Amino acid sequence: MPPPPPSPPVQLETSNRTPSVAGSHNVEEEEQPAAPAIPVLADLFSFDIKDYLDEETEEDTTSKALAPLSDDVKKTLEDISHRLEGSSLDNLVVDCGSIRTRLHEVQALIPDELADALTPVVYLEQHQFKLEKAKQRLADRRERKDIEATIQANRHLVHEEKSKLDQLSEGPIKSNIDRLEARKIELLAQLQECNAELDLEHKKLADLRQIVEEQKARLKSAIKNVADMTKSLKVIPGTDIQDAQAIEEVEQIRQMALSAIQRYLSQ
Repeated sequence: MPPPPPSPPVQLETSNRTPSVAGSHNVEEEEQPAAPAIPVLADLFSFDIKDYLDEETEEDTTSKALAPLSDDVKKTLEDISHRLEGSSLDNLVVDCGSIRTRLHEVQALIPDELADALTPVVYLEQHQFKLEKAKQRLADRRERKDIEATIQANRHLVHEEKSKLDQLSEGPIKSNIDRLEARKIELLAQLQECNAELDLEHKKLADLRQIVEEQKARLKSAIKNVADMTKSLKVIPGTDIQDAQAIEEVEQIRQMALSAIQRYLSQ
């Protein structure tokens, strides 16, 4: 026998706690004032009143056991539980329609407490934007940390290249030339040795410009690399703790629904 067609969506009795999915993804549930608790008759008196009650009245006032669920209702709740457990949060916030349809089939047959626990989880689509943004911010922060670590490593490289460039100044070489020229005049006897050293220092000076330009090019490339990575950094609002908490809040909605189902299935 083919399964019956799904029931059309109907407004749950607890509609003041059921947000509309058609609206903005950022719509949040409004807090409603808690209904006053029904007092237990035995707690209203300072003495045991069982001897003064009829047997039927005593059963009505002392028995608070929940009405048993039918096998069909339990099967539907088990199906809802399996769908919640088998789906990731990413899938649930995109489409809860099948779970919502299953809840509509039994909403009139389950206690209000269970309906209250299941209603938020079948409208998880409203949390899609919050969940996606939280996960994206977490991923962006991880990427930013990697980029910042790379920047720090490249900053050290920049300092090393700058130090090498500073060591290639003309001052020491020209100083040696002047000293050697003076020594040439004073030490004619050592002219040959002095000329050899002088030729060497002249060669260094002649090659210096090319070496300096090459070193400047390496320094410029290193600085540009750091600048490009710095521009790629994103401004990410919030903190890891806030986004982890947002994800945890969505997860808790699912866990509350699962716990409520298990409670009634275990009766």
